[in-house]
Amino acid sequence: MFVKRFVASDMQEAIKKIRKDFGPDAVILDSKHVRGKGIGGILKKNVEVVAAYEPNRAAPVLKPTPEAPAVEKDAAIEPLAEQIKSLKSIVADISNRMRINTRDNSLNLPPELLDLYHALLDRDVCEDLAHELVTLTHGVRSKKDLELDAVAQQIVMDRLGEPISIKLKKFEQTVLMFAGPTGAGKTTTLVKLAGRLALDQNQKVGLINMDTYRVGAMEHMRIYSDIMDIPLKTAYNAKELKTAVEALAGQDVILIDTAGKSVGDASYRKELQDYIAAANVDEIYLVLSIVTGSRVCKDIIRNYSFIPNYRLIVTKLDEVGSWGNILNIADYAKKPLSYITMGQNVPDDISQVDTEKLADNIIGRREVVL
Repeated sequence: MFVKRFVASDMQEAIKKIRKDFGPDAVILDSKHVRGKGIGGILKKNVEVVAAYEPNRAAPVLKPTPEAPAVEKDAAIEPLAEQIKSLKSIVADISNRMRINTRDNSLNLPPELLDLYHALLDRDVCEDLAHELVTLTHGVRSKKDLELDAVAQQIVMDRLGEPISIKLKKFEQTVLMFAGPTGAGKTTTLVKLAGRLALDQNQKVGLINMDTYRVGAMEHMRIYSDIMDIPLKTAYNAKELKTAVEALAGQDVILIDTAGKSVGDASYRKELQDYIAAANVDEIYLVLSIVTGSRVCKDIIRNYSFIPNYRLIVTKLDEVGSWGNILNIADYAKKPLSYITMGQNVPDDISQVDTEKLADNIIGRREVVL
């Protein structure tokens, strides 16, 4: 293991130095404020960070302890249940693909439009939606002499909708809440956005963790809050959430992480509604993974329909080459897309949605790098 001490004017500069020397896998061991040398050091404090890096270090394995409460065991089972749902969805999608040839005979479209139809299916767009998009493209081209790719791209962009990113209040605190199923990447997404707001936009950020069911969730957030020098509070219910928000009254923006429980449970839906009211939430983000099967995504979106207004964040684009499931999600939810993530690096691997690039990938005409 390599251990090194870094001194910088602020935490942002320190993180840049650590990344330069050790890369994204470095671990912060300690940090503190120190005075600089000479007379100038009396007026200005630096930050001293001790970081470590171990090449080819295996990821730690979390083992349940005898004292672990039963609720943690249930939380450990939830990711497996989500994986089973996703596998069932994949099997169903394969079955649908087996019926494509039969459907092709009824499409009665020119060869180039059939090629587009198959391209959409290959990019994981649902069959019914692919058929609808191709029919619309055919209708436009029958009236106007336009290139097929240009028409298809614009129609897909229209279906993806106009992206909406975080809107911060100018003179008041903004409260953001993140919801979604277990394994979608809510916590990592939240800390990425927190890092961007703090480091890039110079906002005073506060974090609140309500994911008290998942083993290691609190430690995960604590590590990042320490690295980025962002205050972190924990709340177990709506009353404690309200208190935590009040304790962070001096921050410009607060990000709240919630547990990835099943919203099919009416009691949990009531809990989320109580949280939204207690924290006076301004914006809610539903976090979904692109690798989750389209049918499971529909079920999740349907279960969160009790929230009237939310925005979408789609994660793990780096794990697949075809992004058609984003179109399925946006079309079914009828909610605006906000961000996509494509890796584990904090805070780098997140970006605002670029519908033109997504559409290029979805129609299958060229590979796109975000």
